[in-house]
Amino acid sequence: MRDPQAEENRRRARTLLAGCAGVIALVVLVVLAVIGLPLVGLVVGIAAGAGVVAFASSRSDQAALRKAGAVASRPEDHPRFHNVVEGLCVAAGVSKPTLYVVDDAAMNAMSVGRAAHEASLVATTGLLDGLTRIELEGIVAHELSHIRQLDILPATLAVTLLGPIAPGLVPRVVAPRRESLADVTGVSLTRYPPGLISALEKVRDAPELRSSDRAIAHLWIEAPAVPTDHPPLDERIQALREL
Repeated sequence: MRDPQAEENRRRARTLLAGCAGVIALVVLVVLAVIGLPLVGLVVGIAAGAGVVAFASSRSDQAALRKAGAVASRPEDHPRFHNVVEGLCVAAGVSKPTLYVVDDAAMNAMSVGRAAHEASLVATTGLLDGLTRIELEGIVAHELSHIRQLDILPATLAVTLLGPIAPGLVPRVVAPRRESLADVTGVSLTRYPPGLISALEKVRDAPELRSSDRAIAHLWIEAPAVPTDHPPLDERIQALREL
């Protein structure tokens, strides 16, 4: 039986891709039609729309990782990080994502990808150094929830399709309240809400990310100071305390 949340995210992704392709095709058609080349405009517009969709579908995750300044994490460099992820992947029933690290004192994490079996999970050095194992498990479980439920699909596509030109539209295409839902799903994996509560308190009190690229703000567990759909951390912490 398919996960309804994952199916909803697939629908959001298809809508985003079709909408962006249609807008690009229409703009090209209108421009070339004005100069007397409507047939050429139609062909070129369809090709341009298809090209943008193909690029977003294949390269959005790498674009997000570059914007974050993420570097691949080797098991020997961050053994606890890899060990925690491997253990929770078994519980979540997902493949181990490729792990990346961002050199930043902020405590933050994000996940990107187009499918659960080819996802990437990113953590800052501040997060890895500042959390206990139990707290790190809470954050990792939260991110694996995004991966398992395919929250990552529309959110990753939005990086190249909307992020650079219309970041204000991103909350319209990613799942609403997805951070709160991932909090709840994450603690169902660890079965220990205090771990995630304590981690989110540390994330809240830590310095902000040095890089606050608007195109990827919606991906972080705590978004930099730009508009996103993220509920306040205090609200999320309180909701977890009531579980």
